[in-house]
Amino acid sequence: MIYHIKELIRKTQQEREILLFCDFHGHSRKKNIFMYGNSHKNDTKYRERIFPYLLEKQAEVFSYIDCAFSVQKSKEGTGRVVGWKELGIQNSFTLEASFCGSDFGKYADLHFNTSILQEMGHHFCEAILEYMQVYQDLRKIKTIVSDIDDIMTNQTQNDKQDKHSQLLLENDLKQ
Repeated sequence: MIYHIKELIRKTQQEREILLFCDFHGHSRKKNIFMYGNSHKNDTKYRERIFPYLLEKQAEVFSYIDCAFSVQKSKEGTGRVVGWKELGIQNSFTLEASFCGSDFGKYADLHFNTSILQEMGHHFCEAILEYMQVYQDLRKIKTIVSDIDDIMTNQTQNDKQDKHSQLLLENDLKQ
């Protein structure tokens, strides 16, 4: 089956560009609805993060901050990595919906039910439409990439503060 899906994608790519590939999964441990993506280390800085950014703007149940954009060796055979590396689809993702529900917003401490997941699907489609508009406008892309850069900078600063606070707490406990 995987062979046939890859062949279908290759055949489609001969006729048109594929802007997005997404595999939908349930996650057993990490809470929330989030995405796993891929990330180039070169001139496409944060381009692979635009769609999840737009999705968070559409869906309050989606958590951008819980997204991860790296490729571990053990994930080389996943759909998103094969779509990205082997088939050249820049926006290749896995959307994860936790079996444990959400830890923020109006669905905090609730399990995701069918209506919440259907609502997420609706927002996913809206984000695709918005991405199609953004994709054509270099000015909008630059603005969004700048916003993502700010998010990443703040997240890095918060991570450093958390580590510093943890070290202070550990030192206080030792005394």
